[in-house]
Amino acid sequence: MDYTGLKCPVCGKPFTSDDDIVVCPECGAPYHRACYQQAGHCIFQEKHGTPDAWKPPEKQTETGAEGKICPRCGKKNARESLFCDQCGQLLSGGASKGASPNGGYSPYGTPNSNASPYQNPGVPNPPPYQNPGAPNIPYSGPYPFAFDPMGGVGPDEPLGDGVTAGDMAKFVQTNPQYYIPAFVNRKRYHRNRFNFSAFLCSGGWMLYRKQYKWGAIFTGIMLLIYVLSTFISYRFATPIIMDLMQQVGVDINAAYPTMEQSVQFMSLLMQQAPWQIFLVWAPSLLSLLRFALMLFVGFNGNRMYMNHCIRKIRTLREENPDPSDYAVRLQLHGGVNTSLAICLLICYMIVVYLPQLFLY
Repeated sequence: MDYTGLKCPVCGKPFTSDDDIVVCPECGAPYHRACYQQAGHCIFQEKHGTPDAWKPPEKQTETGAEGKICPRCGKKNARESLFCDQCGQLLSGGASKGASPNGGYSPYGTPNSNASPYQNPGVPNPPPYQNPGAPNIPYSGPYPFAFDPMGGVGPDEPLGDGVTAGDMAKFVQTNPQYYIPAFVNRKRYHRNRFNFSAFLCSGGWMLYRKQYKWGAIFTGIMLLIYVLSTFISYRFATPIIMDLMQQVGVDINAAYPTMEQSVQFMSLLMQQAPWQIFLVWAPSLLSLLRFALMLFVGFNGNRMYMNHCIRKIRTLREENPDPSDYAVRLQLHGGVNTSLAICLLICYMIVVYLPQLFLY
């Protein structure tokens, strides 16, 4: 048995791995050798053979090295697990005495018998962190809100088609404290949250989140727009612009043309053939189209990801009726694809910078 951390009954000092420890052969009580020699016998000698004899302290298995015990179904889970593999119950923090049935959470203002530590005594059970006119997700649990892996949402919160927030968190895996509240906000209040990651990366973000179908479509569209814009710019637009600038006497090495030269340039441009005018403006129009698609993904990314998660969870549940297999499949099919994201980043750098090696 490992006695490290236990206290010597004689001196009261915790044992270390380097201490010389002797053990009573009757009850198993550990002592420093010097302490045992000083006492001359086990100090629990009179209690040997009785229920009051020395016993090793019970192991803390709920959050200790042996894993976490689910407070709902009793299944032992891995120490790093946030949710029970069998029933989806939130494990981090455990269920405190007197907590509500959903683990101490009070989602979206639902009355809870446990008052929040931030509650105003003059107002009966107000939802904390609530913004009047724009309800946020209130929290009444053992976590500081920013560190709650569920974002203040109870694991039994329904999200549609029999999918709960606990199932969704186990499927999302990465950054659930952002996505779960965003999904519940959309489900309950039909309010959308702009996703800046989806806006900046668009198709790449979808592929990272394993939305392979739409991710491939948007990535292909963005790539086509970029290649077409680059080709038109270097093959047609730039030569036309440079020729017109030379006609009005603009020094291409100067920082800015004069106002008079700018007016002459626009006048000459409007005198060109319609197809030449279109080619000059085509790269800018394509850039606007790309920006519009980025905005579309930013505004609709959470909705599309939520629908994707619900469909996948329902399919996995139907294909895996056994709870253990279902939990394993959620872990395998959910989460993110980091290796694909790295490959996309490398391909993006190649597509953007490689053509410049041949154009300059």
